[in-house]
Amino acid sequence: MLKKAPSKAKSIAKRAGRRTRAPDQTREALLRAAVAEFAREGYGGARVDRISKAAKSNDRMLYYYFTSKEKLFHHVIEHCYADLVASEEALALDFSRPRAALADLVAFNWNYYWDNPELLSILASENLFRGRHVKNNIRGIFANTQLGMLDRVLQSGTERGEFRPDCDRFLVFMSILSLTYFYRANLYTLSNYMQIDLADHERRKAWLAHVQGMIDDLVRRRV
Repeated sequence: MLKKAPSKAKSIAKRAGRRTRAPDQTREALLRAAVAEFAREGYGGARVDRISKAAKSNDRMLYYYFTSKEKLFHHVIEHCYADLVASEEALALDFSRPRAALADLVAFNWNYYWDNPELLSILASENLFRGRHVKNNIRGIFANTQLGMLDRVLQSGTERGEFRPDCDRFLVFMSILSLTYFYRANLYTLSNYMQIDLADHERRKAWLAHVQGMIDDLVRRRV
């Protein structure tokens, strides 16, 4: 039995769908290739032609979407922050158990840095620019979202009498970031300096438990 030929309208719609999806896919491919390139080579060493080739695109399309290498780097940082915040927002924290929720939040940051080392490399490059690309909209949007998640945990703990009422969210936030970020960002130099393998699974597990205990002690209400 012969198959019925698709109608002209359906064929047109199908082609239109491909046309509307392709630009988004090209832009996303370029952006992901740029994340890998900037993470591996730094801003100075990153090359537009390598990014285009890795994305199976071309330089003309890269400049069409991102205008310049510097603006592409800005989008790369924004992309990395957006992924971090989206991943944190997807956490199923139990706010009725604030101490456990806080421990989970610490674990999230710790594990995210291990699973996404490109973020560390890109932020290291950005710090050489003294944060030029993360000013204005990036600085406010993402930081406020992350602090908002911590606020909910601290508020829950305070209302239940488990956390001190005078918890400073800034100090707690910076403590979490410092204790999780520093270890991972300086993994190789610290391992060499201390002559131990800081990437060892048991050492990593022990450090996470240590940090969770420190943060819990920082906020816990004393009876």
